[in-house]
Amino acid sequence: MRKIRNIKVWFGIVSLLLIFALPVNAQKSKSIFKNLTWEQAAEQAEKEGKIVLVDAMRPGRTPEDQKKQDQAEQKLFANPGIMDFCNQHVIAIHINMNTEAGKAFAPKLMMNMYPTYGFFMPNGDILGVISPYLLAQKPELFLPAGEKAVKAAEEKRSNNRSIQFEEIGLKEAMEKAKKENRLIFIDAYTDYCQPCMLMVKNVFSLNKVADFYNQNFINLKIHFGKEKELAEKYGTSGYPAFLFINGDGKVVYSAGGYTEGDEFIGYGEMALKKAKGIEFIEGDWQQALKQAQQENKLIFMDCYTSWCGPCKQLAKTVFTDPDVANFFNEHFVNLKMDMEKGEGKELKNRFNVKAYPTLNFINGKGEVVHCLVGAPGMKELMEQAQIALEGKGLAYTQAEYQNGNREPELIQAYLVFLGNADLRDEAEKVSLEYFATLDKNNLKEKKYWDMFVKYVNDVDSDIFQYVYEHRDEFYSIYGERDVKRKIQGVWSLGANEFVNKVGDQMELDKKGFKRYVKRMEKAKVEGREDIVINAEMTNAEKIGDWKTYIEIGTERLKKGGVSDLLLYNWGLRVNKQCKDKALRLLAAKWFDDAAAEAAKKETEGKGNMMSYKTYFERIAKDLKADAQ
Repeated sequence: MRKIRNIKVWFGIVSLLLIFALPVNAQKSKSIFKNLTWEQAAEQAEKEGKIVLVDAMRPGRTPEDQKKQDQAEQKLFANPGIMDFCNQHVIAIHINMNTEAGKAFAPKLMMNMYPTYGFFMPNGDILGVISPYLLAQKPELFLPAGEKAVKAAEEKRSNNRSIQFEEIGLKEAMEKAKKENRLIFIDAYTDYCQPCMLMVKNVFSLNKVADFYNQNFINLKIHFGKEKELAEKYGTSGYPAFLFINGDGKVVYSAGGYTEGDEFIGYGEMALKKAKGIEFIEGDWQQALKQAQQENKLIFMDCYTSWCGPCKQLAKTVFTDPDVANFFNEHFVNLKMDMEKGEGKELKNRFNVKAYPTLNFINGKGEVVHCLVGAPGMKELMEQAQIALEGKGLAYTQAEYQNGNREPELIQAYLVFLGNADLRDEAEKVSLEYFATLDKNNLKEKKYWDMFVKYVNDVDSDIFQYVYEHRDEFYSIYGERDVKRKIQGVWSLGANEFVNKVGDQMELDKKGFKRYVKRMEKAKVEGREDIVINAEMTNAEKIGDWKTYIEIGTERLKKGGVSDLLLYNWGLRVNKQCKDKALRLLAAKWFDDAAAEAAKKETEGKGNMMSYKTYFERIAKDLKADAQ
């Protein structure tokens, strides 16, 4: 009986212990997952300011498999830290991906494989995923993933703007880019590209990203999976690809792959930097020279002035070309020097800069090895820069010629380089020496005729006199209009050679000029009247005789036949050089009359597309203002 009584007592104690233990065990096994649909969970998360944790699962194939899954999940979420995090930040649900609800939910996973744990905004934006298989090995990875998702959610809640992609084609965007002087940003994407989707959801929708890109770029989304030609043109292979192109369709900068916001803004900043083109040192000769010596590079020096139109055009259209910029930034120390400011004045004299823009290629000793005067196009600039790098430019051919090299190929290259450098006197001397060694019948070959047209301007030279005497023959070969233009050009230059410096003054050799006029009359030079009157104005300008200049100009205007462009050039000269107030007022009348005539034509519908009316009004105003 005592034994039975003891058993009853023991059983009662155990029962009581179990009863007291039940609430504790029940609390420990309480699941964080709620029996809610996606829609219900999203609604509750929105109300409570939380995110949604979805166990995107597949039921185990056998009861044993399911039991293992349940145990693994219970073990993971029994962790106090994880439980506290979930209770504070998430609404957790299960979604069976084999059901219709799972199929409807699947697109929100954005191609992430399941089973997986996914963190989501209430609006369905995915914040991150983590594999249950990974968590089974390293459960400590859950909290960092969850905290990252919460942080991303907070950032999303504070952002309400996105990159505005324009609904226009690439061609139209390029036209707009040129007009607005902006770059185009292309988000190149394809179907089934998860990083592409994530960029849209998580990066393009950040305020800081949206504001930067909307302010600085013309934004386009282009499906490169369908635009095969564009993909091939721009050499894209992985997506997303981010292309920054200019109005000519050239890539200024490119990047790709999923990228966080700050780094993605960095791509845009780099594109804007590269779009500025060649990276110039601004006006520091010693720094450029020192760097060239240290890096064993040539200096590319852009010699410009603030008022030079071709200089500005070159800087705007050629120096900013991506191919040009990349080439020059890699191979040269680039120096931009205003020849009318600071040390530019001294360098102007040192390098004998007489015209703008002058583009000098200079070695580490400070010696010009190659030179271009004028505003070359992209192709020509690149070609001449390559010649400078190879050491076969102006300095090399000049040295070879001076050392007696008379190979035709060298002479022809030397002439081209002299012409490019605007060294016309030297080019003419070399060309005349070369022609003296040739049969004059060689002029019937196009390459020799072109050499004559480009470099020979001496009216007294044997080669020009030969051409003039046989002009009818050359008319038949090269066309009467072009041959006459060259002939009249040489006679015109000859008429401008009678002003010389005497002491500190410029003086006109009047007797010599009269003899030259009689010589043209005897030679029956066509258009000699125009040649003479143009020379008289040019000579008056050279000696500063603005009274004669304006008198001749006024007489020519009365006779008619003065183009708007020629008149405008007269005005620029008077405005810049003539200081006499009375004469300036006389010149101002030219432009008042011309502006009135242009306005009349516009009213009558007879105006030209290129009207000088505004220019005439402006120069008349300047002339009058300085004459008050």
